[in-house]
Amino acid sequence: MNSLLLNISLVFMVLSLIPCLYRIIKGPTIPDRVVAIDAMTTVIIVMLGVYSLLQNSVFFMDVALVLAIISFVGTVTISKYLDEGAVF
Repeated sequence: MNSLLLNISLVFMVLSLIPCLYRIIKGPTIPDRVVAIDAMTTVIIVMLGVYSLLQNSVFFMDVALVLAIISFVGTVTISKYLDEGAVF
């Protein structure tokens, strides 16, 4: 029963990626695209956590942690560039 619910949640998470992809492709402004990429990476991180729970493996949690760090740094860098015009 537990794995069935986790598999169903993975399906819903994959379906929640569709609006993110739409906003990345059709986003009228760059900040819209940045927010969509950030939302998409958050969903992927949660998917990795659920998949790690299903597989009883810690490896996927390490991948999720690295992806979260890269996503955070990337989002902060892009938002600083859009705000000030320079990163440094």
